[in-house]
Amino acid sequence: MTPFAIAGLQLARPREDSVNHMIREIDAVMQRFPWLEMIVAPELGACGSDPASAEAMPGPREKRFCDAASRHGIWLLPGSFLESNGGAIFNTTPVISPDGQVVTRHRKLFPWHPYETSVAAGNQHTVFEIPGIGKFGVSICYDMWFPETIRSLAWQGAEVILHPTLTTTLDRDVELAMVRAHAAQNQCYFIDINLAGPVGMGESLIAGPGGEVIYHAGKAREIIPVKIDLDQVRDARRNGWQNLGQPLKSFRDSELQYPQYGETRESAALDALGDLRMAPKGAGR
Repeated sequence: MTPFAIAGLQLARPREDSVNHMIREIDAVMQRFPWLEMIVAPELGACGSDPASAEAMPGPREKRFCDAASRHGIWLLPGSFLESNGGAIFNTTPVISPDGQVVTRHRKLFPWHPYETSVAAGNQHTVFEIPGIGKFGVSICYDMWFPETIRSLAWQGAEVILHPTLTTTLDRDVELAMVRAHAAQNQCYFIDINLAGPVGMGESLIAGPGGEVIYHAGKAREIIPVKIDLDQVRDARRNGWQNLGQPLKSFRDSELQYPQYGETRESAALDALGDLRMAPKGAGR
């Protein structure tokens, strides 16, 4: 076995300083579950979506969470923050080690355009390694609507996908299906942590390497401590989940070429859809 203990914080975001609130939640969780090795929080739970909250990284907000990770000796993904860099704003998740160091940052690859108009797109598929445990990939919210993003993480060896999200809309049930599908297609753990109501829709979901549901949260605040076993991922990838399909090997061995990944990426069918813009009133009539 290669066990690893992770807690998802499905938090309700208060009107007060959310950083202070999150630090208190982390402290309380670690007091109750001192055996935890990692905590994952929702997207934008610390700062909200107002571009005025953007800070450079490293910065004071990130430093507060680095101190918390060091104090408790845990890996910490404190959700995502709005990051200001070179005149642009990114939606960024820092990965903080147990000694309080930022080992990498993931910038959201697909901002939710045309709604998230002030946010620029990142360009890095982020994977990091925890020595003696395994490889972890990072994805943020709308990223998972693009299956190529998760497959790119698995292609780099990620065995666990950490996915802070902030879903406030009625398509949450579709995302729950995606979490299970990504886990099964890529034979990995998928840790999807949403913000609770009244802002988010909650329903955080943790799925295993066969797409099986390990835990499905409700809509209110919940603390979700789970122990996963990365050897289950390795067995599923070598032998198939329950000794059944081995999709990663089939993908690796296939000689198929995919036209959408050519140099030009031209598609008459997709070009005919028009510009990426807000749907007008009466759309679909």
